[in-house]
Amino acid sequence: MVARDDIELAALLKQFVTVRCVQMGGVDLDTFQFDPLVSWSVFFMNADKTIYGRFGTAHPQAKRSKSDSNTNHTMKGLKAALLGALDVHRGYTSDAKTWAPKLKGKTGTPWPWRFAEKTPAARKYKRLKRVKGTDTKGCVHCHEVQRVMIDSFFMKKKALPDSMLWMYPHPEIIGLTMSKDHRALVTAVAPGSVTNKLGIKAGDIIETLQGQPLLSVADLQWVLHNAPDERARLTFGILRGGNAEKPRTARLPRNWRRRGDYAWRYRVAGYAMWQWAGATLADHAEGVRIANHAPYWFKHDHKGARKVLRPGDIILDVDGGADPLSLPPTEGAPLPHATWTRSSYLAYLMREKKPGSVVKLKVRRKGKEIDVRFKLPKPRPEVLGH
Repeated sequence: MVARDDIELAALLKQFVTVRCVQMGGVDLDTFQFDPLVSWSVFFMNADKTIYGRFGTAHPQAKRSKSDSNTNHTMKGLKAALLGALDVHRGYTSDAKTWAPKLKGKTGTPWPWRFAEKTPAARKYKRLKRVKGTDTKGCVHCHEVQRVMIDSFFMKKKALPDSMLWMYPHPEIIGLTMSKDHRALVTAVAPGSVTNKLGIKAGDIIETLQGQPLLSVADLQWVLHNAPDERARLTFGILRGGNAEKPRTARLPRNWRRRGDYAWRYRVAGYAMWQWAGATLADHAEGVRIANHAPYWFKHDHKGARKVLRPGDIILDVDGGADPLSLPPTEGAPLPHATWTRSSYLAYLMREKKPGSVVKLKVRRKGKEIDVRFKLPKPRPEVLGH
């Protein structure tokens, strides 16, 4: 539809074989891995399934409406990614031996379940149970992929990795602000960040990251998403003023991924806020603020927390301890006074607490510290709600 009004885009698309996938039933998740919260995602790839890159990113500030489904996508950015994909294609088809190692990391590690409709969690839901590959009578929504995976980890008592919650970190987590109109143009670098210490500056172009060519910000997020939680090192290939700089390698701090926030991903964290925590949450300088009671949107609302938590309460500590997931402001500082975030609080409830167990909270209410407690719902709430 967009190409009809943009001559340049239409000309670019004529150089591609375009395929549109409207639902995730039957889609091979070993190959097609992407941020499931984006409203629109693009894979650039060869017919032999070699992936050149991705386009499409989600962000907590994105506006979603009938007139603007995602403010993170621009026409200029899409055209830049398309041109980049054509450059990579020419390189790969003329010298596959050289290019194959650069593109190997574009394909992710296989997940425990290859198809969303084949996951243990999906088989519990009547609507998803009807989905059989390309069957048009059923549909697996993109945002349901992450949710059924999380629920399946719980069902099979598998440890839920950080990357399943804090997924597809934004460049800001390493101090970078990127242009929406270019492949990988840095517009700002946060003072004191790992990239600032590395010497990266506004105006630099990140040509490669971990040896992978970047076609868009989504490619940068892809590398971050697949980086190790601990002892992660990132090697940047920088263009400055049209000239290639010597590659620079940064070591990411301990628990770097947990510095981000995933609770804005309402499709994942929303169910935890409403059913596990009994409230909608917001980050606060002292801990986690109870923004409001959980709305009565689910069949099995968590009434226990609703009875003891009040809007405006600040959660100071959980089960008598500091947040085991958060980090102090400076690397190497002691942990005892680390404050909880809404993301770490939800992760703690989901991963560390058994269904039906008691949660003990210290909260600040109208200037006074009080102790409250409630039971988590039993059985374990399901990711898909009702």
